[in-house]
Amino acid sequence: MTIALKTVAQPAVDWSELPPLPGGKGWAGMYAGVSHGALVCLGGANFPDKYPWEGGKKKWYDDIYVLADGKNWLKADEKLPEPSGYGVTVSYQNTLILIGGSTESGHLNRVIGYEWNGKKLIQSSYPELPVLLANMAGTLLGDVMVIAGGISTPTGTPLKKCYALDLKNRLRGWFEIDAWPGPERQFPVCTVYQNHFYLFGGETVGLNAKGEKYRSILLDAFRLRLEQKNNKWVGSWEKLAPMPRGMSAGGTVLPVLNNDRFLFWGGVDAVTAAYKTPATHPGIIQSLLFYFPETDSWEYIGQQTRFEARVTLPVVFWNNRWVYVSGEIKPGIRTPSVVSVN
Repeated sequence: MTIALKTVAQPAVDWSELPPLPGGKGWAGMYAGVSHGALVCLGGANFPDKYPWEGGKKKWYDDIYVLADGKNWLKADEKLPEPSGYGVTVSYQNTLILIGGSTESGHLNRVIGYEWNGKKLIQSSYPELPVLLANMAGTLLGDVMVIAGGISTPTGTPLKKCYALDLKNRLRGWFEIDAWPGPERQFPVCTVYQNHFYLFGGETVGLNAKGEKYRSILLDAFRLRLEQKNNKWVGSWEKLAPMPRGMSAGGTVLPVLNNDRFLFWGGVDAVTAAYKTPATHPGIIQSLLFYFPETDSWEYIGQQTRFEARVTLPVVFWNNRWVYVSGEIKPGIRTPSVVSVN
């Protein structure tokens, strides 16, 4: 399959800045979603005292922040059941559903809901995942939550697994659907368009000629069609044109702009993954890509230098804009910045 890569001028992406998250440092791997018009951001992790190359220790958080008026963040009285991050969040009928993730001691199969009623967060329960899972991609496809990839232990190998939960029949629990026709992966990115689930990139463990492991950043792309047959959900995958550059740990879900293109910004590509000295890391690549699902084609649209590109962060559709929440701008370095595109 050939890559159709155009460089024709396109309308500029409209960037804007929201109030930064409190605390000054920011977090990677937050959960985030929308409830009754409020943007809710939860958990995540950072290095509060020293950077990792200075011997700093990673810390997970259980704090919850709410942006209801678009101007001032409120720190909620409620907290997560335990400090955690690096899972998936789905917003459904004014409830944020937090799926899996990790803590200081390991990975989670927990699924919980939070609804903001204007004053406090009301917690609800959902069926647990079949496996412990973090660093996956996932979103809502109609009334069905779909998650793909991830890893079950901090030192394990990525999974080639796809799970779903029908929120109209949630008591039936999670079910597994056939995985994509490609390798296992963690930190892929995804989105939904025309009732199809799209999965891109991520990374797996590669072996070089000497048998040594390295981060293999994936270029492949897939589209999932989910259909109900004989009261059972069945998935079928289609392989798409590969990415011009890989993306692992990018913001997800991917923004859908102009109702015809997906925006790719940030994430780790193969060149960034090969940089071995965290203290002098140049940062995340700033190039912007469009993917056009109707034509299965890619377009490079230049650089975005106003805001620092980032990895390991949620992207939320809120107030008719796509919001990038905090994230990591260099290894171990977070940003409290919250930016949006239209």
